[in-house]
This record gives sequence, structure tokens and C-alpha cells, in this order.
Amino acid sequence: MCGIAGQLRADSGPVDRAFVRRACETMRHRGPDDVRYHVDGSIALGMCRLRIIGVQDADRLPRSADGNVVCVFNGEIYNHRAIRQRLRQHGIEPSGASDAHVIPGAYALYGEDFVHELDGMFAIALYDAAKQQLILARDRLGKKPLFYSETRDGGIVFASELAALMTHPKVPREISPDAIDRYLNYRVIPEPLTIYRGVRKLEAGSLLTVRSGAAVRTRSYWQPTFSDALRDVPREEAAEELHRLLRAAVDARLESEVPLGAMLSGGLDSSLVAAMAKPRLPGALHTFSIGFADPAFDERGHAQRAAQHVSADHHHYEITPADALATIDPILLHTGEPYAFPSAIACYYMYKLAAESVTVVLTGDGADELFCGYDRYRRFSARWGERAGEETLSDVYERVLIDGLSQELKQRLTTKAFVDSLAGPRNCLDEKFRATEPYSHPLSRIMQVDCRFWLTDAQLVKVDRMAMAHSVEPRSPMLDWQLVEYASALPMPLKLVDEDAKAILRQVARSYLPETIVKRRKQELAVPLERWLTHALRPRIEQVLTSEQALSRGYFEPDALRAFVAAWRPQDSYALWTLFMLERWHCLFADDAGGREAAALEPPPEIEPGAVERDRVGGRQ
Repeated sequence: MCGIAGQLRADSGPVDRAFVRRACETMRHRGPDDVRYHVDGSIALGMCRLRIIGVQDADRLPRSADGNVVCVFNGEIYNHRAIRQRLRQHGIEPSGASDAHVIPGAYALYGEDFVHELDGMFAIALYDAAKQQLILARDRLGKKPLFYSETRDGGIVFASELAALMTHPKVPREISPDAIDRYLNYRVIPEPLTIYRGVRKLEAGSLLTVRSGAAVRTRSYWQPTFSDALRDVPREEAAEELHRLLRAAVDARLESEVPLGAMLSGGLDSSLVAAMAKPRLPGALHTFSIGFADPAFDERGHAQRAAQHVSADHHHYEITPADALATIDPILLHTGEPYAFPSAIACYYMYKLAAESVTVVLTGDGADELFCGYDRYRRFSARWGERAGEETLSDVYERVLIDGLSQELKQRLTTKAFVDSLAGPRNCLDEKFRATEPYSHPLSRIMQVDCRFWLTDAQLVKVDRMAMAHSVEPRSPMLDWQLVEYASALPMPLKLVDEDAKAILRQVARSYLPETIVKRRKQELAVPLERWLTHALRPRIEQVLTSEQALSRGYFEPDALRAFVAAWRPQDSYALWTLFMLERWHCLFADDAGGREAAALEPPPEIEPGAVERDRVGGRQ
């Protein structure tokens, strides 16, 4: 895992050498082991590296034998050994032992289609000196981030994290009203938008090329398609193939030259991944979970029972309201833009705990989007049954999905000037739904949209940024692209059976887990936000949202915002949190340095060894 950054000047002028150093220094949490640079004329590349595979490699960037092709890389290539063997058959010898070193050779062999040969999670920047061409590529599901901004000379600057990119002095800082509008509804900013008008996210499964004298070009090279193409496959055959693909995905993600563990909530997805991984590991499997004093949100008992079943060395930590307050700024500093998923607090401490024992963790992320696991899919089905024929699929699902500020609340709070500044469509899901198969099951179409929206922009942002904040690499077998292609083609009756979500996955899990885990109803990773807002966090949030700065941003009518904050009700928890995180982001990134310093919160406390509850359960090794 790494952080990458760079600049290409299209006018052949000298690059800002200091930028890649500043950017990499900003991202040292992503790669604390070493930093590498390549600066030559109009190109500058930088990479800070977290060593996972090829840890003894000399501190050099992957490059071709003739030196014309050099790349920086963030992620893991799970099939790098097979690619290495194929390259050698064509007389190409990679320059190092890590997985990244096969990339220049793959480019030499396949050209821009090299991305189709890569099985993994990645963000890549590859420079071809002979063509004076820079290629940026992002993995199929968007597990690894990449931000970029086009410069006035026709070139480009890029970085793995938004805060790192913004260390370039010429990247425009103008805030995007459309990004804020999307954020207020969904609590995240969907790609390709960012909070800044002049900065874009490279979309998942996309390739960007730019060369001297030519315009920046982007194209999609992969899209998930929930087509119900396997509607006639027998149930047992589907379960057997799904089992094979998941087992292969887990096996591929076990290669590591540093300690490896697993996240374990005690739910179906993470328990199945841990159970499949444990027999394939030579030593102990360390597992990690978090909990709360509020029993309605506490999964530690479930996690301990699952850890005992798989004979894991289990660790857990209880998050307090003080922890939550201390984590607000780190969450925003690592996302670089407004992000209002309170579960990021839980994720932050989960990976902080994991970092004490391991460097790599397996997760169960992605199963809900593939196998119809979210409760909102059932809520949509009920609403669609009432509204079908009267409204479009995107309009009905938008109302189910919006959980920040409702359209009605947003209309009540926002100023006319803010509304008049918006340029995008009212419902940004329309275009995403048009890309789905119109003859597919409505829920299949929704899950396809979620794989290019909710999964990429919400869940995977949370996992990547909170894990990398602690220099931990997360790996998600459920999001193996070949497994995704198979699962997305399965018909809905194999996924949702009489309100039983993830039915086909539960069938596979019965080979590994007891019925108490297999049948357990999903409990989404969540925090007791309503309780915290009612008590511990309320004074701080009121102070921030009713400050002179907050009331003068121009987004909201001051009297309406004051009234909403004063009359806050528990059902408004997500809306209040959404507004708070937006204002807190402005304090950290948009205000002057003095304002940021005055508004700074204390850094998160270290987890003291005595405060971590650590249980060795199951077989001792």
C-alpha cells in the first residue's frame, strides 16, 4: 500500500519538484517505510511505500529495462506471479521482486490494455518517456483513490489523497456548490466530483491518458453489470461456483511478508472470510472488533463467539463519546472533503487497534452490495410496489437512499443564492440508472448503481482512508472482480428469498460456520449517534453550527439554521451530523490558517495497552 503523487507539464516546462515531496510527506501514513521520486524535465513522480510484498527491494521505482517507462503504484496485484511468468516467456524481466514491478512489463506487452491483466486493487501512474505520455489507472471497483486537476498549460497534477493534491499552489480552491448539494443529501460527494470545482476523482475502473500537446482523455475499461444473465443456473451449481470463487479470492489475498489479520464483527460476511482464511495460515489469526457501552450497538459478544469458532486471537476496544469527538478532525483530514458517515469513527478505531498487531487485514466488505444485504433494499421493494408506474426507479430509490438532509429540509435551510448557483441535475442517480440493464430486476439495477456509487463513494472511502490513517492495508475478498462478475449475473431469487437476504452466500457459509452465525440478521456497522448527540457531543456541535463563521457561509439561511439546531430531534441525527461535518471541514480546509489553528480539536488519544481488552480464544498456538 502506498501514496502516490505527480505532475506532468504539457508545455515541456520544469515541474514543481517541491510538490511531490510535499504531497508524499502529507501522505506518509499511507507509506511510512520509504519514499521514492522520479523527476525528469516535465515529469515528476513520487511514492511513499508501505512494504507488504518484496520488502527487501532496493528503494527504486518500478521501471522498464530501457528506463523509458517508470511508474508509481498504490495497492496490491494479487496475480503478479502469473504476470511475471508470462513476461519472462516474452523475454521481459521485471526490475524488482514486488508486485508493482510487473506493471512496466505488462504495459510493454499489452499497451494501455495492461489494466485488463491486473487482478487487484490499485491506483497507478505510469509515464512513457518515448511517447511523453502519462497514464493514470484505477482498479475496477475503486478500492484505491486517485485525485487529479488539469493545469492551465494542458498538463495535470495528481495524488492519492485530496489533502496531498491541494499542497500544489496552482490547484484551484474554488468550492463546488454542486458537490455540496450532493453531500447534503448523501453525506458523501460522488465521483467524479470533489469539494473543489477544479479537482476530479478518477472514476473506478477508468483510465486517463495525457500527452504533450493533447487533451486529457478518460475512458472506462470495466463496469459491473447486474444483468440476471444466469437466471437459469441451478441453485446448487451457483453455490458451488460461488464457493470456488470466494475461496480463490481469499487465497489470493493471503500473500504477505508482514503480519496479517482479519476484521471480525461476528456477522456473516466477516466471519465467513475469517473462517476460510484461518486453515490456510501458518500461524495465529489475529481478529479485531470494536464495541460500545450501549448494548444496542455492541457486537463484541458476537465477534468473540465467531473468533472462538475459528480459533482466532481476538482483540476488541470500546469506543467512548470522547473518542468520537477526538476523531472528527482526523476523519476529515484523511478524506480531505466533507464526509458524514459516523461509522467512520468505528472504522478509525478498528484499524487503530489492528495496527498494534498486524499490517494487513481481511474484511467482509462488499457482500451487501452483491447479495442484497442492506435493509434499504427491502424498504425500496415496499415503496416501489406502491409507486411503480407513477415514478421512475431513480426517483423512488433516491428517497430511500437520501439520509443526510431530505429534499424538503434542504429546501427549507438553503439560501436562494446557493440554489441558483447549482448547475447539476436534481437527481444525480438518473444517469447511473440509465447505464443499467432496463430489463433486469429492479433490485439488480439498484445494486449496480450502488456498486458505482454507494460502495465506491461511501464504503470504500471509509475503509481506505481509516485503514491507511494507521498504515494498515485492507483486503476485501468479496470484492474480487471475478467474483463480482459472477455474483452480479445471479438472479434475484438466489439472493433474496422470503426476506432472507444473501441466501446463496448463507448456503456457502454453512460449510464453515454454525447456524447461529449463518442465520444472524445483519447489524450494520453503526455508532450510537442519537445518544451521543443528545448528551456528550451536543454542546460542541451547537457551538460550531451557530458560530458567526457557520452562519455567514452563504449556503444556509441563518435564522433557519439556528432554529433547526435548537429544535433538533433524534430523527434528525444524520442531518445534524451532516451539517456539522460540513462546517468542520470549512474550519480545517477553507478558512485562513489562523482560523484553523483556533478551531483545532485535540488529537485523538493513544490507545493505552491496559485499555484494550484482549482475549485469546479457541486453540492456543
